[in-house]
Amino acid sequence: MRLTTRFVRIFQWIAPVLLPGFVLFGRGLLGAPLGWMAAIGLFVAPVVIIAMYASAIVFVFDRDAAAAKTSRLAYDIPSYVLWIALIAMGFTLQDGGDTGDYGSVLSEWGVLSDDATVAAFTVAAAIAAVSWVGTLVAAIVCVVHSRVGIKVSAR
Repeated sequence: MRLTTRFVRIFQWIAPVLLPGFVLFGRGLLGAPLGWMAAIGLFVAPVVIIAMYASAIVFVFDRDAAAAKTSRLAYDIPSYVLWIALIAMGFTLQDGGDTGDYGSVLSEWGVLSDDATVAAFTVAAAIAAVSWVGTLVAAIVCVVHSRVGIKVSAR
């Protein structure tokens, strides 16, 4: 378990840049054509990056986890779910262009139909949104938990 918590502690600083980049442009490396969604994503990605860094910055103030150089399980689980959901979004995001809809990575590979990838993307986006809220709540709870012991002993 120690290895995974260290992984989360390090990857929480890399994921906010790496995963939105994969959702926008990495799918092009896997065979999906890029269209207007890549252009629109240039404006949406900074908001997503800032939102993902918010929970990482809050989690830095968890004194117990910082002292142990690890993270807590309550923060690890929503982080992993968020990262997996973003990877799933990268594989299922359909793009569009002036000539119509382009396929996603999975529809270009022939794994799923266009309608199935839209449904999968919608589910992955909903899971990503909920898990982002989960990471933020878990980070706040972990910080509060680490501070409660200090306040009680100071009285």
